[in-house]
Amino acid sequence: MFCGHLVTDLDSIAGAIGAAELYGGIPARASEVNSETAFALHYWGVEKPAPIEELLESHPEAGECLVDHQQTSQLNKSIPIERIVGVIDHHALQNSTIVTDMPIYIDIRPWGSMSTIICHSFMMYRRRPKKQTAGMLLCAILSDTLNLQGPTTTEWDRLMVAILADIAGVVDVQLLASQQFKAKSSELGGLSAQQLINGDQK
Repeated sequence: MFCGHLVTDLDSIAGAIGAAELYGGIPARASEVNSETAFALHYWGVEKPAPIEELLESHPEAGECLVDHQQTSQLNKSIPIERIVGVIDHHALQNSTIVTDMPIYIDIRPWGSMSTIICHSFMMYRRRPKKQTAGMLLCAILSDTLNLQGPTTTEWDRLMVAILADIAGVVDVQLLASQQFKAKSSELGGLSAQQLINGDQK
């Protein structure tokens, strides 16, 4: 099972969906999705992943791969550390990074989005994601890199956006970005200054 962090965002959901398709598994969510993620799921006709708590009960033997995080502060408390078998992330390693008894799969790259890593892995395995999955990954990269304008944006992010837009059949990436950011702003408008600042801490 592939599960993102608490205070679920678009990259953690799209990355879980993409990783589950690529590696074989089940995408999960650590908490309820935000308005931007809901927009992308609806836009691409993708079913919202089930809560990790439900999947842990229905798949008691399955290992857990963390996506878009590796800190215990971001980990859904229902996930036992001993069941974690992998991490796919793009954030810095800090003092609350998980500690495991056994070696696990690790893929951490200094790119603008975890979904960029998933897309690149599809290419490395010479596999083509489904159109809907490509669309979700595309939206996630646009979100995390602020439409490729953010300071963490890399050339890999730009390249993967071009590839995913082609696979998903998106002619106007700028229009898609503006639509999803509009969906995101509808939720942000109701948050306090403190909620805005603390909402996506890693």
